[in-house]
Amino acid sequence: MLEEFVSLGKWWLPNKPEVVVPGKLSFSPESGATLELIGSFYSSQLKEIGQVKISSIEGESNLTSGVRLDFIKPEEIIILGLLDNNEKITLYRCSGQVKSFEFTKLTASLSFNVEYVFRKIHFEYEQDIKLKSISVQYSHLEKWVGKSGIEVFVSQEENKIWMSYQPPSNIHLTKIGSLDLYITFSSVCVYPFYPNAYNANIEQKTYLTIQNPCNQPIDDCVNLLIRFSDLLSFAMTKATSVIKVTGKADVIHEKPVQQANGDFTLEKEARETQVIIIFGLWNPTKSSEINLSPDKMLFLFSDVENNLGSFFEAWINKREEYEPVFDLLMATMYSSSLYLGYKFLNIIQALEAYHTSKYEGSYQDKKIYKQGLYQEFIKVLDKFPSESDNQENGISDEFRNALKGKLKNQTSFTLETRLKEIINKVSSLLPNNFIGSVKDRELFSRRASETRNALTHHNKEKRQQAARGRELFQLFHTLTVILQICLLRELNLPDESIKILVERNRAYQKEWRPSSN
Repeated sequence: MLEEFVSLGKWWLPNKPEVVVPGKLSFSPESGATLELIGSFYSSQLKEIGQVKISSIEGESNLTSGVRLDFIKPEEIIILGLLDNNEKITLYRCSGQVKSFEFTKLTASLSFNVEYVFRKIHFEYEQDIKLKSISVQYSHLEKWVGKSGIEVFVSQEENKIWMSYQPPSNIHLTKIGSLDLYITFSSVCVYPFYPNAYNANIEQKTYLTIQNPCNQPIDDCVNLLIRFSDLLSFAMTKATSVIKVTGKADVIHEKPVQQANGDFTLEKEARETQVIIIFGLWNPTKSSEINLSPDKMLFLFSDVENNLGSFFEAWINKREEYEPVFDLLMATMYSSSLYLGYKFLNIIQALEAYHTSKYEGSYQDKKIYKQGLYQEFIKVLDKFPSESDNQENGISDEFRNALKGKLKNQTSFTLETRLKEIINKVSSLLPNNFIGSVKDRELFSRRASETRNALTHHNKEKRQQAARGRELFQLFHTLTVILQICLLRELNLPDESIKILVERNRAYQKEWRPSSN
């Protein structure tokens, strides 16, 4: 993932280059970037927020007016810096606050939270931030794409080994708005580069590259790369992480040019410069350390190669349509240390939300229910004695009103019914004998529903009867496979392809089985 760092340097505002303040820039993927200054850019650290009347010791008859002050909370679009190693830094969208203040000297130290860090470049103004392209390196992307330009030739007769490298051709995925998305490949890296070496390493890196010919805001590009990261995590069934983000920008340089009369003039030219882009992520993960092999992934690039662009567009659209479903799934994937019980609750709630959103699901039309059976419930409740009239069996007005509220919306399917219906709708895509017989699938729906209710409502008796240990683990895996199938179908993958993917992935073999089996 994006690496943590702490660097010292000096900092200034573009419109006040003469005021240079030392400070420390730190970054972590979880909390983002922070600039801590030893001092301030501003002449005053306080601002007037109103007037106040102050009474004297003698009493209220002697009132004096005073000024109410508060510490400044500056907002700066751009802060420029130069690290101790002379590396240029641009900090973009900075929200500041006073970190410490000495009243005797009226001096302060400021701290800024920074949304974006651009390394190796200075952007003087916001309109100068024009990135021609952004390339993202994700963990395990090479394995998922599965395309290599490295070839090895062995000659047993001559006892020689030859290695050659030709980068694979860039793969165009899709165009979203004015942004073009490609899978691209780096040039080869060979280590070491000196005579008489005893080892060598050839490395190919794979990227998602976003071409930005119309200079769309960086937020648009970052939103896309995060969405692609989520899709990769879904495809790999493990969280991927953003390892590195680089961009390309044209920087104007002045160079002396000799004219015909011998004089020199300065002419401007644009030179393409690589920029390192750093920003905080809500879901940082060290998935690059996980040993993830292609045979454990839900699907590979080769499975969707011919329509990955439309597949990704469908992912973006469906993620918006079924936002709670995707959020619960992604939270489970990115939180590898989450307790099994919470993982189970996330996935079963995601399935419940999916069914509610797609099918709604009710036993009776709400209008018919409210005009019929609900009215009979109300009559019974209204006639039932109150607590003041019958202390032994009566009910309070608060309880009466609570029951009316609960009974008002009792047409919706229960979780058990929703699970049964989802399984029936995807049954043709499930491996043969998945879970077991039709009776076993009904038992599964009931067992999963009872366990969810027990873990959610904390009923001590029911909690003791809830699934735990290996059974809870199997319930979680079974529900995950069912949710994966539902989402693959939503992404317009053909049913025959989904069935092949599920049967190929051995994770489905961890599915729940009745204890009697």
